[in-house]
Amino acid sequence: MMRLRTVATALFLACSLALPGCGATPAGAVVFEETVSPNEEYVSSEEDVVYYTVRVTQAAPGTATVSAESNSGFFEPVSYEIECDGRLSADDVSVEWTTLMGGTEPSEDDQIAVAEVSVRAGDGSSYERKISFVTRALEMAAEATPSA
Repeated sequence: MMRLRTVATALFLACSLALPGCGATPAGAVVFEETVSPNEEYVSSEEDVVYYTVRVTQAAPGTATVSAESNSGFFEPVSYEIECDGRLSADDVSVEWTTLMGGTEPSEDDQIAVAEVSVRAGDGSSYERKISFVTRALEMAAEATPSA
């Protein structure tokens, strides 16, 4: 019984030390994360609030992953990798949120729809990409509109 307890304790300790490292390796450390809501000020129910999140993670120097997600049924998660020189910090990442009409000041009629993500690498190069959180909704609206 004592031997079984010793083996179980050793196995538990080995797993608890190994698992956090395994869990962190694929996703990497979060370098930057920002969440906004395009409609929080305009809805009456918390369950109707939509959130858009942009996250940059880095598992090892040289490569970072940019991902975007939303609780909106009109958005499919986006993820892409970029090459960078060394480790990134939050200061190396910026997100400019724009409305459907391209403005920077959202309103009820022109809500936030696009994130322009910019990542500055250690060698001075910069990677920029626009992520639309409403593309699928626009495609569905276009499909529902009868042809002229």
